[in-house]
Amino acid sequence: MTHDLSNYWKLYNNEKKQLLKKVIDFNNKNKFNFLENENYNHIRDILSLTLSNIKFEKKKAKVLDYGSNLLTISNLVNKINISKFNFVIYDPFLDSKQNKYKLKNINYKLVNDYKKIIKDQFTLINFGSSIQYQHNFFTNFEQFNLSRTKFIVFTSTPFSLSKTYFSKQSNHTNLIQKIYSFDYVVKKFKSKKFNLIFKSRNEDKYIACKKKIHKTFSLNLVFKK
Repeated sequence: MTHDLSNYWKLYNNEKKQLLKKVIDFNNKNKFNFLENENYNHIRDILSLTLSNIKFEKKKAKVLDYGSNLLTISNLVNKINISKFNFVIYDPFLDSKQNKYKLKNINYKLVNDYKKIIKDQFTLINFGSSIQYQHNFFTNFEQFNLSRTKFIVFTSTPFSLSKTYFSKQSNHTNLIQKIYSFDYVVKKFKSKKFNLIFKSRNEDKYIACKKKIHKTFSLNLVFKK
C-alpha cells in the first residue's frame, strides 16, 4: 500500500470522527437513524437490505467491513435488527489509542491484521469503495477464505463499462485509482460462483476520476453465491 494512500486513509477516517460521535449519540436516543448527506443513505440501505437476506444458523453471522470506518455500521442502527451480527472492521492503519465507542445493539471489533482476516470466515464481505485503491485486487481476493461467504458488496465505486484503466483521483491527485472493467469484475466473481444480483448507479460526481478515458459510472454492486 502506497504512502499517499495510507495518509489519505488516515486523514479520511480522522475527518469522520466528529460525525461518528454525532451519529452514535443521535441513534442511541432515537427510533429512526441519523440522516446522512449525499448518497450515504442509499449506500447504507443497500447494505442493510443485503444483511437482512442472510439466513442464520445457530451462531451469529460474521461480517467483514474492509477498509472502512465505524460510520458504516453505526448508521445501520434502527434500520434492521443487527444484534445477530458480529462485525469486523479492517483498518490497516488502526491507532491503538483509538476510542472504543458504545454502539447500540452492535457487536464489533476493529482489526489491522490482514493475515487474520483472509483466514477468517465471513458470511458477508463489504468492500465498500476500496477496490479502486487495490491495484492487485483479484490477486489479494484469491487469498480470502470464502467457504462461508454468501454475499459481497461494493458501494460508490467507479467502474468502466469498457476497459480497465488508471486515473488520478480528482480530489487527491497523488492517488492513482485503478478503474476496473465492470464486465471483467462480473466475470471474475462468476468464476467464483458469485452472481450479480443487484446493481445501481450514483451521481457522476462520486466517480472522482481526474480523467475518464472510458465510459465510467459510480456503481453499487451486490453479488451472491
